[in-house]
Amino acid sequence: MPTRTGVALLVAGLCCLAGGYRLGYPELDVLGCAALLAVVLAVAAVAWRPSLELSRDVQPTRVPRGDPAVCVLTVGNTGRLPMPRTVVHDRLGSHRVPVEVPFLRPGGETTLTYRLDTTRRGVFEAGPLRWERRDCLGLASAGGAAGEVRGLYVHPATHPMTIVPSGRARNPEGPADTVVAGGTIFHRLREYVAGDDLRRIHWRSTARTGTLMVRENLDTSLPATTVLLDTAYAGYDGDACFEEAVEVAASALAAAVRLGFPARCVAGESAVEAKGDAGEALDFLAGLSLGAGPGVSGLAHALPHRRTGAALIAVTGRTSDADLAALRQVAPRFDGTALIVLSAEGAATPAAMADGAVRVIAAGRAAEACARWNDLAGGRP
Repeated sequence: MPTRTGVALLVAGLCCLAGGYRLGYPELDVLGCAALLAVVLAVAAVAWRPSLELSRDVQPTRVPRGDPAVCVLTVGNTGRLPMPRTVVHDRLGSHRVPVEVPFLRPGGETTLTYRLDTTRRGVFEAGPLRWERRDCLGLASAGGAAGEVRGLYVHPATHPMTIVPSGRARNPEGPADTVVAGGTIFHRLREYVAGDDLRRIHWRSTARTGTLMVRENLDTSLPATTVLLDTAYAGYDGDACFEEAVEVAASALAAAVRLGFPARCVAGESAVEAKGDAGEALDFLAGLSLGAGPGVSGLAHALPHRRTGAALIAVTGRTSDADLAALRQVAPRFDGTALIVLSAEGAATPAAMADGAVRVIAAGRAAEACARWNDLAGGRP
């Protein structure tokens, strides 16, 4: 097809022909014919489509934000004619990467390596490749698509972080400092307290003592860290602030998995479990974006009404009295509860939380927030 330059020259040639015929100037006719002939030859030059064999491989397919990811492109000329220099465009999301393929003889092959842009977190599709050829005057171009589409996960960056701010740990081999309701191993009998599950009443002991007695079980499973990530527009001062919050959530999940503990992340209307490998959770975080989420208070109210143990970490960009009240309400279900607020100003700790039910950490960057969390935990990541 003619390029913009080719179309302009084509229109100019037609105008010259019309003017020469109308005014009786043969010179204009010659110029018009020359212009038309140049466009026709240019279109003919690019009309031939080369026989290309393209294969590509993205290494690695999952990468932290800012780390290198490369594409290895192999181009082969399977035709009988030489292939002139061709420009191939790769696509990563909305970003295009031009790659120049050199002259190839019939049966020739070349391998090209180039970096992909990983400066933005997200889930991207790399490809398909689009090849393009132009004539020497830039009057016409031809192109087409080839190659497979490959996925690339750009994970949020992570920072060193511990996972239990209270310093309390549960021993899986014996008694613990906190009994978790819903376990399967018998721990003790105790008097009934309002709100206990009636199915756990031990009737023999009740008949013997004359007092309602409840069978209390111990959950010996590993403590699970719960991360609440606010994804609501109203919770942040822009996308940059949200990116810092995602990095904090990713750091907490990665730290829990690294130490051999399960973790769970709840963001918006979705949730993901991380057990043994943080890859699935980081894939989940890579695809998150701001939207009409429930906010911290909504996420907290949706938590299971049972003792969970370990740490509860809520991450947002702004806080409110409703958020703090909701976290105070669920705090007794966890060994430690913290609210991490990411904002450019680094908001001060609210006086309403002076009772220590919820620890509030305010910071401008994710790395700073993780460092303050580690100081609060009193341990090394």
